[in-house]
Amino acid sequence: MTQGDKNHTASALAEGNGINIHFTRTEFAARQARAIAEMRRLNLDGLLMFRQESMYYLTGYDTFGYVFFQCLYLGADGQMTLLTRAPDYLQARFTSVIDDIRTWVDGPNASPALELRSILLDHGCQGKRLGVEWEAYGLTGRNAMRLQSALEGVCTLEDASDLLNP
Repeated sequence: MTQGDKNHTASALAEGNGINIHFTRTEFAARQARAIAEMRRLNLDGLLMFRQESMYYLTGYDTFGYVFFQCLYLGADGQMTLLTRAPDYLQARFTSVIDDIRTWVDGPNASPALELRSILLDHGCQGKRLGVEWEAYGLTGRNAMRLQSALEGVCTLEDASDLLNP
Protein backbone atom coordinates (compact mmCIF):
# COMPACT_ATOMS: atom_id res chain seq x y z
CA MET A 1 0.00 0.00 0.00
CA THR A 2 1.41 3.37 -1.00
CA GLN A 3 1.39 6.40 1.28
CA GLY A 4 -1.32 7.90 -0.93
CA ASP A 5 -3.46 4.79 -0.45
CA LYS A 6 -2.90 4.97 3.31
CA ASN A 7 -3.90 8.64 3.36
CA HIS A 8 -7.04 7.91 1.31
CA THR A 9 -7.98 5.02 3.62
CA ALA A 10 -7.35 7.10 6.74
CA SER A 11 -9.45 9.93 5.31
CA ALA A 12 -12.28 7.56 4.37
CA LEU A 13 -12.22 5.99 7.84
CA ALA A 14 -12.34 9.41 9.47
CA GLU A 15 -15.31 10.39 7.31
CA GLY A 16 -16.88 6.95 7.54
CA ASN A 17 -19.87 7.15 5.28
CA GLY A 18 -19.85 4.73 2.42
CA ILE A 19 -16.28 3.51 2.10
CA ASN A 20 -17.48 -0.01 1.34
CA ILE A 21 -20.42 0.60 -0.97
CA HIS A 22 -20.91 -1.80 -3.86
CA PHE A 23 -22.61 0.61 -6.29
CA THR A 24 -21.92 4.21 -7.24
CA ARG A 25 -23.56 7.07 -5.41
CA THR A 26 -25.16 7.94 -8.75
CA GLU A 27 -26.80 4.50 -8.88
CA PHE A 28 -28.10 4.86 -5.33
CA ALA A 29 -29.45 8.34 -6.14
CA ALA A 30 -31.30 6.94 -9.18
CA ARG A 31 -32.80 4.14 -7.09
CA GLN A 32 -33.90 6.62 -4.44
CA ALA A 33 -35.44 8.87 -7.11
CA ARG A 34 -37.46 5.93 -8.49
CA ALA A 35 -38.64 5.05 -4.98
CA ILE A 36 -39.68 8.66 -4.34
CA ALA A 37 -41.55 8.78 -7.65
CA GLU A 38 -43.46 5.63 -6.67
CA MET A 39 -44.18 7.10 -3.22
CA ARG A 40 -45.60 10.23 -4.83
CA ARG A 41 -47.70 8.12 -7.21
CA LEU A 42 -49.17 6.41 -4.13
CA ASN A 43 -49.62 9.76 -2.32
CA LEU A 44 -47.12 8.81 0.40
CA ASP A 45 -45.12 11.48 2.19
CA GLY A 46 -42.51 9.00 3.38
CA LEU A 47 -41.55 5.37 3.63
CA LEU A 48 -40.55 3.38 6.71
CA MET A 49 -38.33 0.50 5.62
CA PHE A 50 -37.74 -2.46 7.87
CA ARG A 51 -36.47 -4.90 5.24
CA GLN A 52 -32.72 -5.31 5.05
CA GLU A 53 -32.88 -5.82 1.29
CA SER A 54 -34.66 -2.47 0.83
CA MET A 55 -32.07 -0.66 2.91
CA TYR A 56 -29.28 -2.32 0.94
CA TYR A 57 -30.94 -1.55 -2.39
CA LEU A 58 -31.39 2.16 -1.66
CA THR A 59 -28.26 2.88 0.38
CA GLY A 60 -25.82 -0.03 0.44
CA TYR A 61 -26.43 -0.61 4.16
CA ASP A 62 -25.47 -4.21 4.85
CA THR A 63 -25.87 -5.78 8.28
CA PHE A 64 -26.68 -8.98 10.11
CA GLY A 65 -28.76 -6.92 12.54
CA TYR A 66 -31.90 -7.20 10.41
CA VAL A 67 -33.57 -9.38 13.03
CA PHE A 68 -33.63 -6.41 15.41
CA PHE A 69 -35.70 -3.24 15.22
CA GLN A 70 -34.14 -0.93 12.68
CA CYS A 71 -35.83 1.45 10.30
CA LEU A 72 -34.74 3.54 7.34
CA TYR A 73 -36.96 6.56 6.79
CA LEU A 74 -37.08 8.00 3.26
CA GLY A 75 -39.06 11.19 2.88
CA ALA A 76 -40.69 12.35 -0.35
CA ASP A 77 -38.20 15.22 -0.15
CA GLY A 78 -35.29 12.75 -0.33
CA GLN A 79 -34.23 13.01 3.31
CA MET A 80 -33.10 9.75 4.89
CA THR A 81 -32.54 8.75 8.48
CA LEU A 82 -31.57 5.32 9.74
CA LEU A 83 -32.48 4.21 13.25
CA THR A 84 -30.46 1.16 14.22
CA ARG A 85 -28.97 -0.50 17.29
CA ALA A 86 -25.79 0.98 18.71
CA PRO A 87 -23.76 -2.15 17.78
CA ASP A 88 -24.70 -1.63 14.10
CA TYR A 89 -23.69 2.05 13.91
CA LEU A 90 -20.23 1.53 12.39
CA GLN A 91 -21.55 -1.04 9.95
CA ALA A 92 -24.10 1.51 8.74
CA ARG A 93 -21.48 4.25 8.55
CA PHE A 94 -19.05 2.19 6.48
CA THR A 95 -21.42 0.31 4.16
CA SER A 96 -23.96 2.96 3.22
CA VAL A 97 -24.52 6.40 1.80
CA ILE A 98 -26.71 7.38 4.77
CA ASP A 99 -25.57 10.57 6.47
CA ASP A 100 -28.11 10.69 9.31
CA ILE A 101 -27.63 7.55 11.41
CA ARG A 102 -29.18 7.40 14.86
CA THR A 103 -28.98 4.61 17.38
CA TRP A 104 -31.01 3.07 20.11
CA VAL A 105 -29.49 1.08 22.97
CA ASP A 106 -30.65 -2.42 23.89
CA GLY A 107 -31.99 -2.77 27.39
CA PRO A 108 -35.08 -3.65 29.40
CA ASN A 109 -36.53 -0.15 28.91
CA ALA A 110 -35.53 0.29 25.26
CA SER A 111 -38.25 1.78 23.10
CA PRO A 112 -37.01 2.17 19.53
CA ALA A 113 -40.55 2.80 18.26
CA LEU A 114 -40.73 5.93 20.43
CA GLU A 115 -37.30 6.98 19.21
CA LEU A 116 -38.54 6.55 15.64
CA ARG A 117 -41.54 8.71 16.52
CA SER A 118 -39.19 11.49 17.60
CA ILE A 119 -37.23 11.17 14.35
CA LEU A 120 -40.42 11.39 12.30
CA LEU A 121 -41.54 14.46 14.20
CA ASP A 122 -38.11 16.00 13.47
CA HIS A 123 -38.81 15.33 9.79
CA GLY A 124 -42.19 17.06 9.97
CA CYS A 125 -44.27 13.89 9.58
CA GLN A 126 -47.07 15.06 11.88
CA GLY A 127 -50.32 14.52 9.98
CA LYS A 128 -48.53 12.90 7.01
CA ARG A 129 -49.21 9.63 5.22
CA LEU A 130 -46.35 7.13 5.51
CA GLY A 131 -45.85 3.79 3.85
CA VAL A 132 -44.58 0.95 6.02
CA GLU A 133 -42.87 -2.29 5.11
CA TRP A 134 -45.01 -4.37 7.45
CA GLU A 135 -43.73 -7.61 5.94
CA ALA A 136 -40.18 -7.68 7.33
CA TYR A 137 -38.17 -10.06 9.53
CA GLY A 138 -37.12 -7.36 12.00
CA LEU A 139 -40.61 -5.97 12.42
CA THR A 140 -42.06 -8.67 14.62
CA GLY A 141 -45.72 -8.64 15.57
CA ARG A 142 -44.86 -7.10 18.91
CA ASN A 143 -42.68 -4.41 17.34
CA ALA A 144 -45.41 -3.66 14.78
CA MET A 145 -47.89 -3.15 17.62
CA ARG A 146 -45.40 -0.86 19.39
CA LEU A 147 -44.87 1.09 16.17
CA GLN A 148 -48.60 1.57 15.63
CA SER A 149 -49.03 2.68 19.23
CA ALA A 150 -46.09 5.11 19.08
CA LEU A 151 -47.36 6.70 15.85
CA GLU A 152 -51.04 6.83 16.74
CA GLY A 153 -52.22 10.40 16.26
CA VAL A 154 -48.93 11.36 14.64
CA CYS A 155 -49.33 10.07 11.10
CA THR A 156 -51.33 7.67 8.97
CA LEU A 157 -49.65 4.35 8.19
CA GLU A 158 -50.27 2.49 4.94
CA ASP A 159 -48.94 -0.89 3.86
CA ALA A 160 -46.10 -0.35 1.41
CA SER A 161 -44.44 -3.74 1.77
CA ASP A 162 -44.29 -4.14 -2.02
CA LEU A 163 -43.27 -0.60 -2.96
CA LEU A 164 -39.63 -1.42 -3.64
CA ASN A 165 -39.35 -5.13 -4.32
CA PRO A 166 -35.59 -4.84 -4.96
